[in-house]
Amino acid sequence: MRTRRLIGHGLRGMGRHRLRTFFMMLGTFVGVLALTLVVAIGQGTRDSVMGNIERMFGGSSILLSAGGGGMMGGPRGEGPTTTLVMEDLEQIQATVSGIRVFDPMIIAGPWEVVYQGNSSSVRVLGHSDRHEEVWNRGVSRGAFFGEAEVRSSARVALVGETLVRELFQSADPIGLQIRVGTIPFEVIGVLDSMGIDPHGWDRDNEVIIPITTVMRRVMNVDYVQTAKFLAEDGANLDAIVLAIENLLRERHALADGVPNDFSMITPVQVEEMVGSMNRIFTLFLPLLAGVSLLIGGMVVANLMLMGVNERRSEIGLRKAVGARSRDVWVQFLLESALVTAAGGLLALTVAAVVLGVFSRFMEIPSIMPWQAAFMGLGASVMVGLLAGVAPARRASGLDPVTTLRG
Repeated sequence: MRTRRLIGHGLRGMGRHRLRTFFMMLGTFVGVLALTLVVAIGQGTRDSVMGNIERMFGGSSILLSAGGGGMMGGPRGEGPTTTLVMEDLEQIQATVSGIRVFDPMIIAGPWEVVYQGNSSSVRVLGHSDRHEEVWNRGVSRGAFFGEAEVRSSARVALVGETLVRELFQSADPIGLQIRVGTIPFEVIGVLDSMGIDPHGWDRDNEVIIPITTVMRRVMNVDYVQTAKFLAEDGANLDAIVLAIENLLRERHALADGVPNDFSMITPVQVEEMVGSMNRIFTLFLPLLAGVSLLIGGMVVANLMLMGVNERRSEIGLRKAVGARSRDVWVQFLLESALVTAAGGLLALTVAAVVLGVFSRFMEIPSIMPWQAAFMGLGASVMVGLLAGVAPARRASGLDPVTTLRG
């Protein structure tokens, strides 16, 4: 009964001082909202990026790129990017043991893609008919182009979901004609959705056409930019990488001491990169949570201390009619905890709405992390209790005679 009465006193105190209660809730609301949104959006973005990395580099794969230096945003050397040709890739496939299949790629874009007066700036990628197997990305509607279309440099295209919405207003594009620059293409398929890739590009806002079509009809070049190789089960990737390096250096007539004019990346390097990203993410979030909730706690503590000064007469009257110092101490702690808990609940409600909107329009899986939500709510109550200690101690120590005298 005593606890129930104390909670009642606390709720009535919050109701009598609505403005101060509002600002106390606001302090916790901002901290918990920021924490929840950053955790949810961060996890959603990370999961999306990691999924794309796994799809791009997972398994026994090697990504070969023209030009020296690193990949995935790493620095490149001075080597030209036109030295990797189709004959290089075919020779690797024919002579390096342990390679099962490869798919060449060239990026021709961004290009303006037009359909009936609607246009969009889109990345255009050239691939072989082995793209589905090598990159683990097929079509959700229609069909992928085959070897015959690649041999004949056919003017057929696969489009991403973003382009379907923007260019075709979500209508079925299969069989429709688009223009890439000035060249007409028939849409034969819609690509599986992939979202945002590690570079921040929207993989659903792109067009894939046969690589021979890109090389002969669109760009008029004889080189490729990238190729992905899949190794046979149980193959030694390090040995394959070394064999590819030796073969390409010989084919490109690179003397000893001359840097490679190509670069390679393997799943081991990707795992190191992913591990680094996870470590940064793991270190950053607790820091952010601590700062957000610390600010909220400081706001609550200061407002509670101001409230003690404003409520001296109320405290004195309660103690004069029999309330113990402990009762006053518990009441102020409860008020602080109730206010911060209410602010935390409101923040979680708003966060759920914001995340739903964000996930829908940004196409990033930003699902409310319920573990983080419960932690945020628990942290908000803990902040309220800790922030209420000093005000509660001051309030419980007031002398009723002195306070009633004014």
